[in-house]
Order: sequence, then structure tokens, then C-alpha cells
Amino acid sequence: MPVPGRPRLPELPRERHPAGLGYRILPAAAEIVVALGLATAVVAALKPAAPPAGLGVIYLLAVLEVAVRRGQRAALIAALVGVLTLNYLFVPPTGRLTIAHSSDLIELIVFLIAALVVGRLAAREQLRSVEAESRARLARNREREAELLARAASALLSGADLEAQFGALQDLIATSTGAEQAALVPEGGEPPAWNGETVRLASLPPVTLWTRGGEWEHEQLSRIARPLGKLIDVARARQRTAGQAAEIEAAKRAEVARTAVLRAISHDLRSPLTAITTAGSALATGHGSAAERAELIEAINSEAARLARLVDDLLDLSQIEAGAVRPRADWCDLQDIVASAALTLGGDHPIEFALPDDLPLVRADAAQLGRVFANLLENAATHSPPDAPIRVQGAVAGGRVTVRVVDRGAGIPLAERGRVFEPFFRGRSGAGGGSGLGLAICRGFVEANGGRIVLQADTGQGTSFAVSFPVVSQPETAGSPAG
Repeated sequence: MPVPGRPRLPELPRERHPAGLGYRILPAAAEIVVALGLATAVVAALKPAAPPAGLGVIYLLAVLEVAVRRGQRAALIAALVGVLTLNYLFVPPTGRLTIAHSSDLIELIVFLIAALVVGRLAAREQLRSVEAESRARLARNREREAELLARAASALLSGADLEAQFGALQDLIATSTGAEQAALVPEGGEPPAWNGETVRLASLPPVTLWTRGGEWEHEQLSRIARPLGKLIDVARARQRTAGQAAEIEAAKRAEVARTAVLRAISHDLRSPLTAITTAGSALATGHGSAAERAELIEAINSEAARLARLVDDLLDLSQIEAGAVRPRADWCDLQDIVASAALTLGGDHPIEFALPDDLPLVRADAAQLGRVFANLLENAATHSPPDAPIRVQGAVAGGRVTVRVVDRGAGIPLAERGRVFEPFFRGRSGAGGGSGLGLAICRGFVEANGGRIVLQADTGQGTSFAVSFPVVSQPETAGSPAG
């Protein structure tokens, strides 16, 4: 009976399986005949030098060889046939199965007992050898299964997308099992075009493992079905958890954005609306001089323009956040775009231009780049002393054309530099009174046009924003490409 808790070793096709014995009886009989024939030849050759009964040890060696190779029953048969052959051919009177002397009978009986004992011992050692080999093979199989599961766990729990990992897992299973091909087919999925061994993994929903060829039998594949299925379940649960965490994080970010928008609306819209309402009420009374009325009308127009800019900024930001910016790319001269953007300042702040005449053209949306440089110039003017000029410089290096807008302000603190492109972030303790959308819009438009914008700042020495685009082959009307 099998012992609980111990692996069942494969049974030998000998005494325990009569059908197996019948299947192997002819090879066993042939081996017995050959072994006894050789022993008989040796005994015949040595007969002149030793008594026949003493030469029975040669037959004992033949019995030992049969026992090692064919087991106990074959050894018993070889021992009996060997005794009869020795008696018939070499023990006087020869040619008959009779024994003339009692001493010969005793020697033959001792020989038969010795042959039986040797055969049994040899067969037992053979069984132990087979069992040891079976245990070693079983240990190797368990080691391979454990290694496969460990590598599968590493692949499934690596953090990558589960479906993307199925291909790598299939290759891993094929390599570990020696199969030509392996496929993992989820429930309801299309099975592979080839036929092979199938094992249903213990996962929910189920996954079926298909293998084609290979060294592993169905029993060995079945042993990894449950742990492999559980690993897939864990990976699925981990992916769901990660997805839920991402949704929660996205919801938090959306809530922060909504709060920022509400704060901007409540703060940035309230001031101009209050000014417009106050001025409108004053005009409605009909009092005041013509100069006072003109001043009130100017205030209404100024605050209305401020509201319009804020609304435009919010609309632009919503398009950028939604990935809905669709640039109309065309050849753009950055010198012309920067010069036009400078006009929006109305000449209220000095600007120094240091742009080379051979600055290459870029492929981008001119209107969006105009918004970018207008925001950068306005931001630089806001944070620079009134008499300190803003410097605009350009260069071509590293396969990119770059324009920098440099102010002479107090600089940006190191702790705030990583957030300057965030929507509604107002650095420098909120200096300037802006909405905090300008730089976020700059980054959105620049990146949508295939460029990049970076901050280059040293606290106390001003701030530089560098806008760069890759240098591309210039149109024929632009002459030879620069850089």
C-alpha cells in the first residue's frame, strides 16, 4: 500500500505485473539461454582442471548477471536451468539427470541455494537502484517545476500588463518543458491551430494551457496547473488593484484641478467683475464729469479684456489637458513670431533682441507659437524691474533651434522650479497677480508642435525659458539649411 505523504514511485514491469512479464518473456528467455550457454562453455573449457561440481560457481555468475538485468524470477529460472545443465553435462553419470554420489547432490543443492540467494539479493539491489533513479528523476522534475513557477511568478508580477506578459509566459513554459510550442488560451478564446496536450489551469476565469511536443507528460503538466492558475489570479487581482489605484489617483487629480478652477473663478473673475459692476453702477447714475465717465468706460474695457484673456486661457488649458490641441503646421520664422509677440506688451518694457539672421525656419502652428512667446514675454516683464530689459536670444546647436527669453528678476526658488509648468501654480509668493495658466499653456502648445520648453534659472540672477525645435530640412525658398 502507498504511504501517505510520499510520492508514488513507478512500479517495475516484473513480478508485480504479469502482463509486463509476458511482454518481456522472450527477451528474458533469450538472455538466460545466452548467459547459461556462455557459462557452459567456460565450464567445459575448465573441466580438466577442476571438479565439475566446483565449477558451478561459473553458473552462479550467470545467475547473478540475469538477476541484475532481469529480476528475481528470471534469476530463479536461470538457477534451476543452470543446476540441471550442470548435472546433465558435467556431473557423472553425464547425459542423464541422475546423481551417483551424495557429495555431488549436496554440492548441487548448495549451489542452487547460493544461486537463489544471490539472485534475490541482486534483484533487490536492482529494485533499490531503480527506486533511487526514480526518486532522483522525481526530484529533478520537482526542481524544474519549482523553477518554472518561480520564473512565471517573476514574469506575471513584474508590474507589466498581464496580457502582454502572456506571450513571455508561453515562451517560458515552452522552454522549460521542452515543448515546440505553448499557448495560454483564456476562456472563450480561440485555441491554437495545432493539436497538443491540454491542461486546464486553476484560475478564475479559467485559462487552458496547450503544449505541443515536449518532455513533460500530462501528469507533470497537471501538477503545475493549480499553482500557475493561482499566480495568474494574483496577477489579475494586482492589475485590478493597480487600475483602481490609478482611477483613484486620477479622481484626486481631477478634484484638485476642479478646486483650482473654482478658486481661479472665484478669485480671478471676481475682481474684474466687481470693477465692471462698480463702474457700470457709477455710469448709470449719470453723475460725474466727462473725464470721469471716460475713465470708468476705460476701466470697464480693461477689465472686460482681462476677463476675455482668462476665459481664453481656460479654454486653451482644457484643450491641452484633453489632448485636443490640433496644430496647423507650416513654415514659421521665429524672428517674426517673437517680434509680433513683443508688440502685445505695447512698448511698456524694454526688450533686447539677439536673434541671428540665419535662424532656421521651423514647422509649427504660428498662432500657437505666438501665444507661447507672448506669455513668456509678459511673464518676464511681470517679474523684471521696470528699467531692466528682457533679453531674447537664439542659437542653433545639437540639431535644435532654440530661442530663450531671459528676465532680470529675482529668480525662482529651487523648491518651486519643478512646479512652474503646473496649471494655476503661482510661484514667487503669487507675485504678479497672474492666473497661473500662462506657463502651463506654453508647455502644452510647444509640446503639441513637437518642441520642448525648459526652465533655466539661478536664484537671484534672473530666469530663462528656452523653447527649442528640431532642425529640419529647409524649404527651397529659405536657402540652405542652417546648423
